[in-house]
Amino acid sequence: MNITDLIDLLTSQAETVCEAEAIALGASGAQGLPTLKDLLAVQDADVRFWALRGLWANGSAEAVALLGQALQDGEEMVRSGAAVALGELKAEAAIAGLARLASTDPGASGNHAGDALSKIGRPAAPALIEAMQHPQAWVRRRAAKALIPVESKQAIPVLFKALEDESYMVRHYTEIALVRMGVGQMVYFKV
Repeated sequence: MNITDLIDLLTSQAETVCEAEAIALGASGAQGLPTLKDLLAVQDADVRFWALRGLWANGSAEAVALLGQALQDGEEMVRSGAAVALGELKAEAAIAGLARLASTDPGASGNHAGDALSKIGRPAAPALIEAMQHPQAWVRRRAAKALIPVESKQAIPVLFKALEDESYMVRHYTEIALVRMGVGQMVYFKV
């Protein structure tokens, strides 16, 4: 199928058909990557979104790099889709891009980036710890929430400091993160 026919299919069919085509293209391995890369350059955001689904299905290092580039797309739906895919792939290579999106976009795509960092887990802890010191409360809240399942002992000092944050939600997620690690409200001394 040529690129024009594929674009027509991805813009005219039901979502289940589009998703199946995108997954099949991604599952074709390195052979499908040039087409997926071309689809990411199409003006139609829906087509770019389906390209992301194919890249997620592919999961290769090149696919991860293309998903990382899509974090800067002008369309929130595309940025969000890229963040979700990178989180599901636990793409450590995308931590910097996800952290940047999580700390610069107060909308849905920024939330998805925070969730992706959470799914990546401990390798994302340094970026989340840094975000806990951001001047914007919504960034600190997002980071504190993402640190809950990460359970990083590295984060304990910054989490204890965040117990005094001006934002109730930062304090709320901080308490949950500490309790989940079994630290709770105990006194913490840096040695």
